[in-house]
Amino acid sequence: MLENNDKNWIWTKTAWPHFSFEAEQVLPELEKVILTVAPLNLLAVELNQEKQLTLESLILLEETLSTAKIEGEFLDRESVRSSIAKRLGVGQVKRTSRSAEAFVDILLESVRTYQKPLTDGMLKKWHHSMFFEKPALQDISVGDYRNETMQIISGAYGKQKIHYEAPCDNQACVSHEMKQFLTWFNQNQSLSAYIKAAIAKFWFVTMHPFDDGNGRLSRIIAERVLANNESNATRLYSISHEIEKNRHEYYALLEKMQKYENKAVGNSLDLTEWIIWFLQQIHCAAKASMKHLDKIRLSTKFWDENRHTIFNLRQTKLIDRLLETDDFEPNGIARNKYKSMAHTTDITAARDLKDLVEKNILKPVGEGRSRKYLLCTK
Repeated sequence: MLENNDKNWIWTKTAWPHFSFEAEQVLPELEKVILTVAPLNLLAVELNQEKQLTLESLILLEETLSTAKIEGEFLDRESVRSSIAKRLGVGQVKRTSRSAEAFVDILLESVRTYQKPLTDGMLKKWHHSMFFEKPALQDISVGDYRNETMQIISGAYGKQKIHYEAPCDNQACVSHEMKQFLTWFNQNQSLSAYIKAAIAKFWFVTMHPFDDGNGRLSRIIAERVLANNESNATRLYSISHEIEKNRHEYYALLEKMQKYENKAVGNSLDLTEWIIWFLQQIHCAAKASMKHLDKIRLSTKFWDENRHTIFNLRQTKLIDRLLETDDFEPNGIARNKYKSMAHTTDITAARDLKDLVEKNILKPVGEGRSRKYLLCTK
């Protein structure tokens, strides 16, 4: 038996879908975002085209891996990296991932065409590309809006709980609702783009127009709004990376806002809490991207200083990981972790690390089983 005690969904309110927010609460967070993103844009413009693509490849790597994690999917990092390298023409192309390539293609098409109106056709095309292989265990409509009721359910059979139920139980109804969304999306220019991105993401994922993939598409749509605002088809920060780090907050807040119970503002649909949280994620994402810029500078300096140093492919892979990410900061990488990452033996891993220490590339920290390795910075 399904437990569905709360049918107070936000879309059942007469004000749907006319959202509002408390400006005096939102504006301080909006100011923080603007003050963080503006210098990032200025610094990125100073990079040459190759470095801009390098930065974008790092952002796309984070975005692709993180958006998959949010949906409970774990992609191979090196396959995703190669897929991005193939699309942007930077770095080495090795083993690629079709699912990663599909997501990167959709995101790039969305932000590269930000000046065009968003249409049903675009969304359906992206959905079709996202599910190039129809899930074997799911009967979903690919490349078209859903034609049945959508519920988010948890719990064992017989004790299931409905966390959310989306509007509409047929395709004609979904199409009508999406027409309202797209009209607002393409015509509303009065809102700050950062606030518009927050509302667009919430509205789309609450509508849940497709059988699957709505979360990923909602984040792509938000990125499109931000690209338009910044007049920059090159993404400079990853929203999904921040959402993934705070995904428990994300799902809890999303469920809270969709079970709309705010009586304080009459009949208006107040999204203040959601917008503030979303702006905070953009703020953190932009700050993190500034670190990427620093890493690009560090990487450029490193490879310039070591252009005559010989490294094997395993060592190069490790150095790239240490230069591009903070995955092993501040403690460093252990030998067993390197062994697993390089898919090699313990003896070979020990020899590789010893060689890098002797070349003054890595410095060991700790002793015995606790020993880890940090990249030397000059």
